[in-house]
Amino acid sequence: MLLLFWPVQAQETAAQSPERVITPERILTAETKYLTKLALKGFRLESQGLLIESLDGGTIYADHQSDVTFNPASVIKLATSYTALQKFGPDYRFETAFHTLGTIDKKTRTLKGDLILLSSGDPVLSTADVNKLVNDVIRAGVARVTGNLIVAGPFTYASYTKTAEGTRRLSAVLRKLGVRVAGTTTMRATSGMGSKGTQLSTHSSASLRDILFRQNAYSVNTTAERVGEAVGGPKGVESFLIGTVGIPSSEISISRTSGLDRNRITPRSTVHLLQSMLAWLNERNMAPEDIMPVAGIDVGTLRSRFKSDDYRGAVVGKTGTLPATDGGVSTLAGIIYTRDRGPILFAIFNTRGSVTAYRQLQDNFLKELIEESGGPQLTRRASN
Repeated sequence: MLLLFWPVQAQETAAQSPERVITPERILTAETKYLTKLALKGFRLESQGLLIESLDGGTIYADHQSDVTFNPASVIKLATSYTALQKFGPDYRFETAFHTLGTIDKKTRTLKGDLILLSSGDPVLSTADVNKLVNDVIRAGVARVTGNLIVAGPFTYASYTKTAEGTRRLSAVLRKLGVRVAGTTTMRATSGMGSKGTQLSTHSSASLRDILFRQNAYSVNTTAERVGEAVGGPKGVESFLIGTVGIPSSEISISRTSGLDRNRITPRSTVHLLQSMLAWLNERNMAPEDIMPVAGIDVGTLRSRFKSDDYRGAVVGKTGTLPATDGGVSTLAGIIYTRDRGPILFAIFNTRGSVTAYRQLQDNFLKELIEESGGPQLTRRASN
């Protein structure tokens, strides 16, 4: 199967053909134009950061304040996605199930024992899904529970992005639908709970890769917050980036796994994150477009960008937008595919300015870089 990393093959071919290598002087042209345009529009250059380099990190094409931390906005969703992929795997399906720990008296419709919800943190579990799970419990003959309601594992649904919020709401739903719990409602870690007792109802999610693609294509904050909860919250993502990916602790600070509020990361660490994640995907026969949108083709925030025939399908990435935070934040990070240089990784961070103006400058900058690199090389999806 032809994988995303035709780019790796293209890069190896370029290395074997010295006549295709473009001189560093030409590499700097697009960056110089971009920074000049920023300054001419009145944007302070100290509020901007970027790093653009080859897939293997051997060649830097553009670098401006790459070691300064900026607000990445929704680009941080890539860190959340990678953390979840590493923990669960791309084909993982989240399971949510009610179990009993005790016996059911069918005559009195009473569970003599505890009602346990085993959850792995399904980030797209809906209100309808939860209602169905509860109704299946009722159909199994349970209207009263003498013991406790125990929620084991991360549990979020609908707009409830924390386990405590989801648990409180679940308790209310049980009461509303006619299940009375005599004991307390408690939360526990899944570890040690196993699948004790009898299963009464269950729900399985879509695959993680499908969940992440939709999250990143549409930049769905609620999904990203709930994915974050499933992997240990902001600190869980931070720990993965520092301990596994190797990002310095001084270059990362995550307060929300969706990118809302005031997260921080450097352009250099963002590109390092991309390098690590793409290598991980490639080892599993996956392409970046399996979890990120292709500009000009896929639904979501990149649908209307790079949509002309010349560039449509040459950019895969993640946008970030916070109009009211840090004076206005617009970010873009991902991969551009070029004929002469193969895949090029980029992280562009703009703060304290007009989001609309920044987007236009980002797009023009990448288009110029693509042209300086021999033109676009379309992704597999664009070629089909």
